[in-house]
Amino acid sequence: MSIIRFLRDRIPVMLLFAGSSAVVVMFLWLALRMRSVFLSAADILYIFALKACALCAYLAYDYIRHRPLYRQLRQLESGGGMENAIRVTRPVTGEEERLVRALHDLHNRYSTQLLEQRRAQELHLEYVQLWVHQMKTPLSVVDLLLQNPPAAAGPGSGDESLRRTPNADQAEEQSYEMWLASLREETDRLSEGLDMMLHSARLGRFESDLHLRRVELVPLLRECVNERKTAFIRSGVYPRITAEPERIEVETDAKWLRFVLHQLISNALKYSRLTGRTGLYLDVCAVREGSRVRLDVRDNGVGIPPEDLPRIFDPFFTGENGRRTNQATGMGLYLVKQVCDRLGHGLGAESRPGEGTTVTVWFETKSVTKLEED
Repeated sequence: MSIIRFLRDRIPVMLLFAGSSAVVVMFLWLALRMRSVFLSAADILYIFALKACALCAYLAYDYIRHRPLYRQLRQLESGGGMENAIRVTRPVTGEEERLVRALHDLHNRYSTQLLEQRRAQELHLEYVQLWVHQMKTPLSVVDLLLQNPPAAAGPGSGDESLRRTPNADQAEEQSYEMWLASLREETDRLSEGLDMMLHSARLGRFESDLHLRRVELVPLLRECVNERKTAFIRSGVYPRITAEPERIEVETDAKWLRFVLHQLISNALKYSRLTGRTGLYLDVCAVREGSRVRLDVRDNGVGIPPEDLPRIFDPFFTGENGRRTNQATGMGLYLVKQVCDRLGHGLGAESRPGEGTTVTVWFETKSVTKLEED
């Protein structure tokens, strides 16, 4: 701050000082006049000169003690970014101390948000790279399948048709069905990967893509299971849906909840295959408990080792089971956790190795007050 600006800000103080000095001199002149003592003009000017010197000395002292702070603020104004705010450390008055403290708090919040944003960008970039690598596998398999399609079953021509047997036709038909099932499995993996990447990108603008309303839970569960019925048949897993009571409404976003359910079902199917057992099942159970609704997705698959269980919601964590399959990205449950946190739903997991896993989603039915009714 320049001296001129400093003096301009102190004009009210200088006027008050001059006015109070004039009042004091006037009362002194009247008091002495009543005692027949007269002040000359020189005496009055001398008094004003002394008070003016005192005022100048005070202004000089005030400017000198504020000058370090002014210099720091001038450096902050000259540029350098928000990081220079932490260098403002010379407050004089209580007001300036509060201002500097607020500036430092603002700097800390800015730094924290910047680090979180950078971390989110790094996670997204790493996930994109991992996702591209994961998508190469099904694409390569689809390319190989298309390069070697099985011969279509059916009657030939000429002598060749006479030599064909019903067993040969049946073998060709089975080969074609196996080829088609493999092709569908790889396209399902591609579709699942694209869906996960799409929802991962939408998390960045979650609030603008949110539509809260009352959703009937059981029909939504049936839709999610029916959409994966081919995967259930391929994995040899039998789905079961139960609800108590039969009609349960929760306050959520149907699209994001569908994504959460698809991820939980997909994980259950993926890791149930590792058991090599038959008689596998997947229970989806919804129960109302007071003001809350508990949704359990339970399987009897391989389970999760105890040392891996606390980290299953961390990004890119695949754990011991994930290393046994080349389909794990470590992002499915992380995205589920992010979605549930932003929707205000609780999320937890319990598991025993060799016995299965239960993932629980909690819905607070009174957490949302303004909803769009169906």
